[in-house]
Amino acid sequence: QDSSEYPLSLNTRPWRRFRAGFCELLMAVVQQCQYSVIYDEFLMGSLISFLISLSDSQVRAFRHTSTLAAMKLMSALVKVALGVSVHQENTLRQYEAERSKGRGRRATEKLEALMVKRQEV
Repeated sequence: QDSSEYPLSLNTRPWRRFRAGFCELLMAVVQQCQYSVIYDEFLMGSLISFLISLSDSQVRAFRHTSTLAAMKLMSALVKVALGVSVHQENTLRQYEAERSKGRGRRATEKLEALMVKRQEV
């Protein structure tokens, strides 16, 4: 607590590995949860509350760690949001292409599946 140095800012080999592993862990959690758990608000709400608590700490190392974790968490969430956006655009484009076909060439099953997929995304 009284130290002016904190682990994530140290440039020694073990702390560089720890920092890289810590960042990778946060990115992996979001990546693994991108299709289900991050949308239920429990995980993200709890994690955000935890990071806010750490950022209010008297201990500088905790504040620094929570800032780094929040930045990595937000970066991972932005990547997930970008992927969802691309997926949504592709689905919409496929739906519009299928809908614009003539009645004889239109696959109604595919159109219905794309509509369900579009609403899900």
